[in-house]
Amino acid sequence: MGSDGIVLIDKPAGITSRKAVDRVMAALGVKKAGHFGSLDPFATGLLCIGVGQGTKLLPFLQDHPKEYIALIGFERFTDTDDITGQVTASFEGVRVDPGGIRAWFDANRGTIRQVPPVYCAQKHLGKPMYKLKRANKEVSPRPKEVHLFETEILGCGDDWVEVRVVCSRGTYIRSIARDLGTHLGVGGYLRRLKRTKSEGFSLDDAHAIDALVALGDKAVIPLGEALNIPKARVTKVGAMGIRDGMPIQISWVKDDIEVAQGGLAALTDSEGSLLCIARIRREGGIWGYIERGFKVY
Repeated sequence: MGSDGIVLIDKPAGITSRKAVDRVMAALGVKKAGHFGSLDPFATGLLCIGVGQGTKLLPFLQDHPKEYIALIGFERFTDTDDITGQVTASFEGVRVDPGGIRAWFDANRGTIRQVPPVYCAQKHLGKPMYKLKRANKEVSPRPKEVHLFETEILGCGDDWVEVRVVCSRGTYIRSIARDLGTHLGVGGYLRRLKRTKSEGFSLDDAHAIDALVALGDKAVIPLGEALNIPKARVTKVGAMGIRDGMPIQISWVKDDIEVAQGGLAALTDSEGSLLCIARIRREGGIWGYIERGFKVY
């Protein structure tokens, strides 16, 4: 089919994000695809996959917050900080205090430093730490800054809590589960995790992988529609100049859009096909410069 754009998948549990990409490629008949932020095999929910030239869009979508629904258990710790790991400590008769849970989330709102799980993608000497850990190597993940925008307790029992978390890219929800349990003096691990928002998209608009063959190109969000930035059309002369990689002239741009100096805009031809993402640098007769170009067939 050769489609270019974004496909939104409701990833099922039990497969890796890479396997989900492979299945999308097979279903749509595309030769190039990649996911925009992986989900662990046990996790479910929204997986954004760029197909064809859609893989070029990641740098322009990744600043959007991510949203998760997490079910945290308190009766154990595991070596992976989730339900798939080996139990490292158990706690009997756990009864957590909802007030203590709320207090922890209130204290950990905004920018925080968290230590990733030992099974993580952070690299040491060029190798992901999860591979080193599986090879029985000792690893010490480096703390990193992440941002928690919103947290909401959806339900709570004696040994569990379900929370909604809106956070920055790179946040480990497994670390939140572990650190919350440690603060409460009990265990902490993820029993279940679902991603509901990512890259500016919602799980409500995602498709089951098995439905893609029937949907075909209808499942692909076109390049221009996937971008949540100002858009403007250019003249035929402008389209030719952009294809040749030239600086964008003010005279080429047909639509008057408000973009601050240094901001980004998407430029299309008269048919609406995405030509480039441009960085605005108004100077002399120049409107801006190509940040990322796209081939129009």
